[in-house]
Amino acid sequence: MESIAEVVRQGLCTGCGTCAGVCPTEAINMRISNGLFLPHIEEDKCTGCRRCVECCPGYSLDFEELNSRIFGQQPKDASLGNYLGCYVGHSTEREMRYECSSGGAVSQLLVFALEEGVIDGALVTRMRRDDPLEPEPFVARTREEILSASRSKYCPVATNEALKHIVKESGRFAVVGLPCQIHGVRKAEGSVKGLRERIVLRLGLMCSHTVSFFGTEFLLKKLGLTREEIAEIRYRGLGWPGSMLIKLRDRSDLAIPYVGKWRAYWPAFSSFFFTPMRCLMCPDETNELADISVGDAWLPELKHERNGESVVVARTKKGEEILDLARSAGAVSLRPVECGRVRCSQADPLKFKKDDFGTRLAMIESAGMKTPDFSLKRSSPSSLSSFARNFFAFFNIKASKNEVLKSLLSYIPFPVFRLYYGVYKFLLLI
Repeated sequence: MESIAEVVRQGLCTGCGTCAGVCPTEAINMRISNGLFLPHIEEDKCTGCRRCVECCPGYSLDFEELNSRIFGQQPKDASLGNYLGCYVGHSTEREMRYECSSGGAVSQLLVFALEEGVIDGALVTRMRRDDPLEPEPFVARTREEILSASRSKYCPVATNEALKHIVKESGRFAVVGLPCQIHGVRKAEGSVKGLRERIVLRLGLMCSHTVSFFGTEFLLKKLGLTREEIAEIRYRGLGWPGSMLIKLRDRSDLAIPYVGKWRAYWPAFSSFFFTPMRCLMCPDETNELADISVGDAWLPELKHERNGESVVVARTKKGEEILDLARSAGAVSLRPVECGRVRCSQADPLKFKKDDFGTRLAMIESAGMKTPDFSLKRSSPSSLSSFARNFFAFFNIKASKNEVLKSLLSYIPFPVFRLYYGVYKFLLLI
């Protein structure tokens, strides 16, 4: 690949921001375009060093090489990747546990690492104060700043754009990111001198797919709200599984259930409406290259839990060490579980991302689109149910890009989306 511009042209950009974060002349910045963050190159600053291309996880990612470098071996578990231990747990601070997305484990681990001097700062993301619908990656250096970045953001986030601050400064840092963002960090560590020594902890968020900015616009339109009315938006929180909380400038609040209710908003997004096509090309749901991976504990035995629990996967010795220290200090509550419980908690997205990987890429390529080089063996695209699941996702992504259909979606009641998602759930069972 000759340039980042070519990655974008071929539809392979993940919007992770790594190219902007590692550019030595800061010739790249991330701008919103067509509902996504994409890199913009200032040609007069570009020296043609190609560091951006070397660090880009969008068009290629050598999982075999990275697993050898990070873990010293290839994964024995094809679903979860390399790991040392699996747990279910949460923050022991009641308020943090309730206010965060799924038990507050990530926020608590960052606060603990900061207060114990393990890190000097953490690369995280909050919503901008001057524009509450746009995310802002930054390096948090206090407990308060870490907590300002808690909760999930169901919109594009160019987290790695803030790597530029870590590249310039001395110190030890943690990075929180989705799989594509951690992929970019790992590639950058192999190309940018000193970065691997500065980043001492990588916390990976499990992810089935993200949602474009059009998704938030769709929700606001359904609710009869304008961008100018919004003072603050929180996509998750208020217990588990939680709700979206929209604070308006007239000081009123509006809460919408996340899942499990007929008025819940996530079924529209879990049906892949407003999903970037590049997300369909990703084979990594559990963030296999992180030190610690964290996700919602969607387990039958925890379905009545209302304060939040996370499944936690320790992958490296550093990750295991941080978890042991935090548990010993009483910062987090963790109980070991069989790795099968983690697989169970992520059963649907794992089936889609892992079992359907070959079918999905074959479908995308048959539509004339480029796909990344992951150096992974593809499963044979032979199952009719696998084809149906992937066609469901592919069709809904395409439909939500059509201006007419996109407009019509805002008039569909939330319960209909829940019923429609049931079609996909049925396809996962067969």
